[in-house]
Amino acid sequence: MAETSSEIANSLVPLARQPAMVLLESGYLWLDMGHFDKAREVFVGAAALMPKSEVPQIGIGAVEFAQGHHDKALQAYRVAQRLAPLSSLPRAHAGEALLFMGKVPEALKELKAAMDLEPEGDGARLAQALIQAKEAGALPPPRK
Repeated sequence: MAETSSEIANSLVPLARQPAMVLLESGYLWLDMGHFDKAREVFVGAAALMPKSEVPQIGIGAVEFAQGHHDKALQAYRVAQRLAPLSSLPRAHAGEALLFMGKVPEALKELKAAMDLEPEGDGARLAQALIQAKEAGALPPPRK
């Protein structure tokens, strides 16, 4: 029985769900271990295999964010937003990058949009947690 193409992959090249998930998970494992170059390679490769999926772009953004390259992270999250305009997760991550860049009003706009798009989704939960952290003073203050 042949596997069907993955929703997560949304690929031009036939790619089953399980291999797509393993590929993406390997990128996050490299990221968690602090091997940023290897993680980036995995996510860039995944983006080439799955050009219509926002998931590898979020991974690329995560690699950049982890290194403090918030502007580059935001660029990757914007690509993810264009690929999945109705998904809350790219918006929440964009809001997070904007918060760390000190662009609070723009960040809050993104975070609220994430909560409005999918009120019960992962993006909304992340957005809410970021807003609460900002209100509690747990996030860095805006840069001057």
